[in-house]
Amino acid sequence: MTASSPSHTVFYDGDCPLCRNEMGVLMRDNRAGRLRFVDIARPGFEAAALGVTQAALMARLHVLREDGRWLVGVPAVQAVYAATGHTRIAAALAHPVLARLAGPAYDWLADHRYRLPRWLLRLVHLHAGRCAPDGACRTH
Repeated sequence: MTASSPSHTVFYDGDCPLCRNEMGVLMRDNRAGRLRFVDIARPGFEAAALGVTQAALMARLHVLREDGRWLVGVPAVQAVYAATGHTRIAAALAHPVLARLAGPAYDWLADHRYRLPRWLLRLVHLHAGRCAPDGACRTH
């Protein structure tokens, strides 16, 4: 696989500060080019062409695999972490005990991502640094 042939397309909410920061980290770590990132909050994005609603895409992280299958929520998170070399995180999310907790935790976080306290977002940003869509990152 080359950098010009991603195996997964990641559809993320670029208006969400937490989502945008996490995708920036993943863009930075996407050295093998396995992922293509699409900001679904950008003007002109058309979800209908994908056979899915904008509301569904906005509700949960969606990944479209090369074979045409969708991964949504925690399975999507696992796929993007695995594709960017974060295999321990991906494996942890697949562990039976953690998997039972990860689903409800992810759902809660996704539902409340715009209401997270600013101090928590700052903490995440300090840990991860900020990254631009081209993958260039800077720390605070």
